[in-house]
Amino acid sequence: MWLNLKYELTRFWREEDASMIAEGVIALPTLAWWYVGSLVFFQAYEARNINIKAAYTISDMISREDGAVNANYIEGLDNVFTYMTSGEGTDQAIRVTSLYCSTNCDQTDATRTLKMDWSYGTGGKGVLVEADMANYAQYVPLMTQGDRVVMVETFSTYSAPFNVGLSDKDFTNIVVTRPRFVPVICFTGTNCNG
Repeated sequence: MWLNLKYELTRFWREEDASMIAEGVIALPTLAWWYVGSLVFFQAYEARNINIKAAYTISDMISREDGAVNANYIEGLDNVFTYMTSGEGTDQAIRVTSLYCSTNCDQTDATRTLKMDWSYGTGGKGVLVEADMANYAQYVPLMTQGDRVVMVETFSTYSAPFNVGLSDKDFTNIVVTRPRFVPVICFTGTNCNG
């Protein structure tokens, strides 16, 4: 009996005849998953790239302002961000914060003190407070004491169109830009000590 089983397995292993339909049934699902999966992963990287570019665009728009901004202006920037990332995510929002270094500005450690002039968030994102500044120190480059920068945070959620093992991703980008034409960009109704 073992010899007969061994003979049949050896014959099966050496057989080169095949049914094209059987091979297709085995290979087609794998090829389809690979094709759809590669498209989904490419689209996810494309969405990430578009979100980063939109964040830099919003930051650059604010840095070119030469006067005070207000809530309507930042809500308008949120509309621009949503338009730029349409089709590449949901729940888009931005938060803009003007901040400066008050002490130990030449240090990159925890002794450097960052303060904020103002903060405004859209889409349900709350404003930042002074206590939050320590969490953002890693994103703010070294600057001279009293120098101002504008920090723009953008938020978007990406959902894959097909389930290929890629869960929903939250894209959060932080861009820090120095104002180009004025020393500080104020928010209407706040004292920026400019």
